[in-house]
Amino acid sequence: MRKNMISTIIMALMAFIAGFVAFAILLSRIGHYPLWVAVIGGILGGGAVAYAEYYHLRQRANIKAIVQEYRLTSDNLARITGERSTDFPIYHGDLSLIVPKRRWGLIEKKLQTWAAENPGPNIKKK
Repeated sequence: MRKNMISTIIMALMAFIAGFVAFAILLSRIGHYPLWVAVIGGILGGGAVAYAEYYHLRQRANIKAIVQEYRLTSDNLARITGERSTDFPIYHGDLSLIVPKRRWGLIEKKLQTWAAENPGPNIKKK
């Protein structure tokens, strides 16, 4: 989980840098604003992009953690969330989320309520 958290933070940082550059160029070149306005706008825009990216990456990590912990199949996920089983392909034991990002929050909430109702699997950890 620690490796996943580090990669999430690195991806959010890269999203911040890309958002900062994009907003700063947009404000300075196209908007003809002074440099200090472009920098402040770039920081705010980059922060918004980084926050959105971090939020989506954490949602994806939470969904995958629940699926891995309970060893759910595509059919189980479809039954729990009310989606189609083709929306949750599992290749080589890894879930591929092909559902649009706007529905990840709803899927995560349904999985968390299902996990709270069902006791955890009785698996001995090494």
